Amino acid sequence: MNTTTHLGFISEKINQLETAVFHSHSNSVLNLNATVINTIKIDENGYIWFYVNRPVQIVTEFEKQFPVALNYYKKGTPFFLNVFGLARIVIDPEELVCADIDNEIKNSISSDKILLSVKIINVNYYEKETATNKSWFTKFKKALSNIFLADDDFYFSFDNDRHFA
Repeated sequence: MNTTTHLGFISEKINQLETAVFHSHSNSVLNLNATVINTIKIDENGYIWFYVNRPVQIVTEFEKQFPVALNYYKKGTPFFLNVFGLARIVIDPEELVCADIDNEIKNSISSDKILLSVKIINVNYYEKETATNKSWFTKFKKALSNIFLADDDFYFSFDNDRHFA
């Protein structure tokens, strides 16, 4: 698979999940709080765009770029994603004009929100295991075998003595 195919797959999955938990991994004194975000857009350059609540502190005092994690999960879907990347706070009016975002997004910036873009660096994709329906007899038999036939995985035999491994 090439990068475009990967980005297409990731974009499709993120669009299906829509929401994520945002975590700042910055070592700075001023950090954005962990919060639930709604993805606005994923552009062709691999940037995820979304809003977070404006902090009480002056935004210009925060680092311009910092590492973040976005944990995408939705109840009922058979998969989830953990995205790691480099976030940028987009507050400069000139940068907003040059940014590859829709006019609708630019116009919807309010005084209580700030716009962030996250460059995707690493994505972990997980599929949930399907729950197998076992009969009560199978579950009971497995429980009994675990009680009476304990595994000796933590021991090895050497000259007929038991030694902990």
